Amino acid sequence: MNTILSKLQSLPLRGKCFFAFLILLTVFIYGNIYFLIGRNDLTDEKFLETDKCPACYGESMCFALFDNQVDLTGLSKIRSLDLINIKNVHFAKHKLHDTKLVLKKLAHDDELRTIDTKLCQDVGKPPYCDLARNLHKTSIGSQIINNGLMPAYLNDSSAFMFACPSLRLIDRVLDRYKEKAKRGVTLVRDKLQLWYTSLVNCEPLMLQAFPASEGWPFPEYFGACGRFIVVSDQGRPLREYYDEPWEKRADIAFQIMKIADKFTNNKDDFALYLTDLALENLAVDPAGKVTIVDAENIIVVDKMAVKRANLPGWQELHESSFDECLDSSNNNKPGNCLSFSQEHLCTHLNSDHNYYAVCRNLLSSYANDRHTNRMGGLLHNMPNFARDDWDLENLLNKCVRPDMPQGRIQAANKLIHALDVLRGVKIKRTTKKRIP
Repeated sequence: MNTILSKLQSLPLRGKCFFAFLILLTVFIYGNIYFLIGRNDLTDEKFLETDKCPACYGESMCFALFDNQVDLTGLSKIRSLDLINIKNVHFAKHKLHDTKLVLKKLAHDDELRTIDTKLCQDVGKPPYCDLARNLHKTSIGSQIINNGLMPAYLNDSSAFMFACPSLRLIDRVLDRYKEKAKRGVTLVRDKLQLWYTSLVNCEPLMLQAFPASEGWPFPEYFGACGRFIVVSDQGRPLREYYDEPWEKRADIAFQIMKIADKFTNNKDDFALYLTDLALENLAVDPAGKVTIVDAENIIVVDKMAVKRANLPGWQELHESSFDECLDSSNNNKPGNCLSFSQEHLCTHLNSDHNYYAVCRNLLSSYANDRHTNRMGGLLHNMPNFARDDWDLENLLNKCVRPDMPQGRIQAANKLIHALDVLRGVKIKRTTKKRIP
């Protein structure tokens, strides 16, 4: 030991500084490793922001998180990376059930601060006021206390889900709401919490009102804790399947068309219209099942309410108009966008909008996701037999730009049938023999 100390003392000043730097760096690295392994942020109330409730998404998942049953995985453990994780999406694992999970904060931190500030200003308080004590004092909060959760209050939130609000839709949400403080009883606090959720992002309300357990193509909703929701991990994003073999892409396309069909026609008499559709909004699990993983921008139409309203033309098919959507930031190339009329969707019993959205932004050659540099749609480079024998390319074009009334509906039905057959047809890949 004395020998080591004497050698250190004999080092020049620069050598001593370098040695001290190495020691500090080693302590920093091993300290961070120990911190990452030993610490679980999901047990931290400050990280989860449970003190903000009822200005939060719920508390049904808090026991499991505080009990250390769920742990963040991979890069989601590193808090310094939250600066670039602007979507506030984290990956985790349930230790007891060995289940992969996704935790979502549902908005950027700046967006949440903006919403909180407006609510504080509404009650004459400074920004960053204690919303837990003031949410019920806001103009709409006080009306909810007096009148209950009325359609107008949710419509005022600018949430897509409640763009065409109806009492039946609100009843459906309340009946299936998992974040009630007391099981079987809906308290005023629950209604305020639900209203705040709609101000931020209606995705958790959508996942509960139209649950995966009933066959809806959404992730399973496990619960919420503070300003995080916990849902099932549905696999890899759709963009990673863009270059998969043809039969795999045909199967995925078939499933997406069936989702569009279910959203349009179902036994519950609710139409769910996709207003924002891109490769990143869908995921494919290891078994090949397709799921909508971003349910924020979906308009829900109560078909029974449309019938009761009996407005002029309500029985006529609403047909979405094609929009070429030239992207000025990308040399005026066609871009992905969806034009839609909220008024027309809300006042018509049926619409072809979902088929248009899927064909326009995902499947056909019109699809152009410049963010991922993917051109030509999911069904790009289709084999000749799909183009010639099944007229697939022409059907896709008619699904996007029909040339006759109700042409998109007809093309969509033919597409579903064709893709159902084509997804089971494997292309024989032969290699040319080299001539000696």
